[in-house]
Amino acid sequence: METSLRFDSTQRKLHLYAKENFVSDDNVVLTVAGALCTTDGSVKGRVQLRKKFFPQTLTRLDLGALYTTDADDIRYCMKAKKSVELSDDGLLSLDFKGACSVSASRKPLRADFTGCAELSRKVFNFTEDQDLKLKIGYNAKDKVVYAQVRENNWTLNMDVNGRWGIRYDL
Repeated sequence: METSLRFDSTQRKLHLYAKENFVSDDNVVLTVAGALCTTDGSVKGRVQLRKKFFPQTLTRLDLGALYTTDADDIRYCMKAKKSVELSDDGLLSLDFKGACSVSASRKPLRADFTGCAELSRKVFNFTEDQDLKLKIGYNAKDKVVYAQVRENNWTLNMDVNGRWGIRYDL
């Protein structure tokens, strides 16, 4: 089980987050995740069931359904990712991600699209026993540039609009 403490600039509340993935032999994944707000005790949850495909033209293609407690809605989703290695050692890559989702209850049906491009660099043994991952990207839906700095247990996310979030993996 993955657990972490999370704090961001928009909610300004500390959350205890937990997630578990249950994977079958044929790449069907059930993900159960939840967040407990340490300030007011509220709970948010998410359940996702998806099938992973690994076609030759893409790095990964996911098809599935998602339920979130705050929206109280089931969404059908399709996600795709294409990674292009920019260095021989595989530490520098350019990733393209896209997603489309449709609400099961919204009439008329309207699809929501997202897409981003990310340049990421991994630095192994940045200091003794410490790896580092640097990422800069562009979110086409929100039209915003963002960055991420990830150390073994710490992650700092930020964007050009001044939003930020920090996560500590337990």
